[in-house]
Amino acid sequence: MSTTSFPPHFLFRELISVLDIMRRESLLSVTTDQQKKMFCLTVRQGSAISQLKQLTEKEPQGIALKTLAKQMQMTIPATSLLVETMVTKGFFERRPNPTDRRSVCIRLSEKGMLLFEDVYAQLDRAIDKCAAEVTEEELTVLSGIIAKMRAAQ
Repeated sequence: MSTTSFPPHFLFRELISVLDIMRRESLLSVTTDQQKKMFCLTVRQGSAISQLKQLTEKEPQGIALKTLAKQMQMTIPATSLLVETMVTKGFFERRPNPTDRRSVCIRLSEKGMLLFEDVYAQLDRAIDKCAAEVTEEELTVLSGIIAKMRAAQ
């Protein structure tokens, strides 16, 4: 049976499943110290670390609370509680906003950055292993699909 006979939602679910397996396996391969850091976090807190890392790529001084809330599809009060917990655990920092004295900027602390890098280094190795089985042409097609999906959002 050719892959084109599968409905798109089936193929995308399969892709999500493969990526989820890679993520889980990479988490299992981290050291005990890294696991202790990771397992003290809820799924939402782990997601907040990833989202904050992504959002601060272009804003190294940090982002506003409402930006994180929007990205995580949470209310501002719920995001505020999440940020407070992450600051208490030492994964986030709050800094004065250089452009608005009434607000603060949120960013990963050194501890948060190290955890992100540790976890994603394992995931990158798992991705590299899978990517070794994919041709350059297939990667080009995948890149085009991802660009179309981003544009459709």
